[in-house]
Amino acid sequence: MMSLFPIPISVVKKLDRLRRNFLWFGNKEGKGYHLVEWKTAQLHKEAGGLGVRNLKLQNDCLLMKWLWRLNGNDHALWKEVILNKYGQTDQWCTNAVSTTYETSVWRSIRNLWPRLVKNSCYEVGAGNKILFWKDLWIGQEVLMQVFPDLANICTNLEVTVADSWSPQGWNFFFRRHLNDWEVGWFVELLQMIDGFKGTTIEDDTFRWKHDKDGKFSVGRIYRKEVSWMPENKIDPWKYVWKSMAPTKVKCFAWLVIRKACLTHEILQKKGLPIVSRCMLCSDSRETNNHLFLHCKVTSQLWTMFLSLTETKWSMPEHTADLLSCWIRRGGSETQKKWWRIIPHCIWWTIWRERNGRNIEDRFHNIQKITESCIATFYFWCKEHCIENVEQLVDLLGLL
Repeated sequence: MMSLFPIPISVVKKLDRLRRNFLWFGNKEGKGYHLVEWKTAQLHKEAGGLGVRNLKLQNDCLLMKWLWRLNGNDHALWKEVILNKYGQTDQWCTNAVSTTYETSVWRSIRNLWPRLVKNSCYEVGAGNKILFWKDLWIGQEVLMQVFPDLANICTNLEVTVADSWSPQGWNFFFRRHLNDWEVGWFVELLQMIDGFKGTTIEDDTFRWKHDKDGKFSVGRIYRKEVSWMPENKIDPWKYVWKSMAPTKVKCFAWLVIRKACLTHEILQKKGLPIVSRCMLCSDSRETNNHLFLHCKVTSQLWTMFLSLTETKWSMPEHTADLLSCWIRRGGSETQKKWWRIIPHCIWWTIWRERNGRNIEDRFHNIQKITESCIATFYFWCKEHCIENVEQLVDLLGLL
């Protein structure tokens, strides 16, 4: 249904409420905390989100597929019906649907045309369907935007590439002679279109401009439409998901980097009247960076693993900074897999110990915590990524 009909906003809100509650609470009833904003969870994983689908955007992308098919070479009956009903002054799409007194599926689809055009370009064949000034057929922007002053004095902005081109060269028609400063822009225009090889007998084609093959897909337009680029220059997110740790642990590491775990610092911000104190060392407030990086108990686990490679390490201030620079230099592919597991393993061990002390009043000494961390590390490696068990046993023997 989503691939043909626009989804009502009220339905999207109800479904999103159910999805949000399931994400944070599962099947449990009652109230709790939404640890991260919903719009953040809907970002791509590479951008710091969880890749949860945006239903409205997904619906729009599915509907755009019909606009793309409208420009296909097949002669489907539905195309003839749509074109005859709504008319076509543009070579690539129907006229805009202006009626508001009735529900129109095609009106909702047609309104998405500008968004599709923004992500598309035209490949010149015969050139009789592509507008020289208004369509993106060369470069990264339409010529009317690159050279607005020249476009303003052009006699006809609706001129096609075929009408502007002849075997002898380009034909331009301006309302007056060019001024001195406009001559320079005209020279730049000629340089930009100098690589054009001429028209052919083939039909002009509508292409997806972000990939070399020019093919449209719902997945591609969704990925482009959603905000997926990294939020800052430091990009720790790919290292969260490249680890061979269990999925739930990778999701937990994502929360650590987001500073969204329910530490005392976060609980205080949410209004709980508690005294913030690190449950592991009792020497500092319990903040995200302290608990997972700088606590003296946590530091011993970091030191234990770093000593294996004789790495000299200065602990960064933030968890995101650590994961961004936690890169294994040299070594085998197996060793690199081990290396990527270490932060997840330490954070998971520390969080379980912290919850044991805070909730269950269960305390372990540093030796027990270390043994638990090593056992977790061994189990994950053996289950998910190890190619040589003997090599791992030798590694653990050094701890």
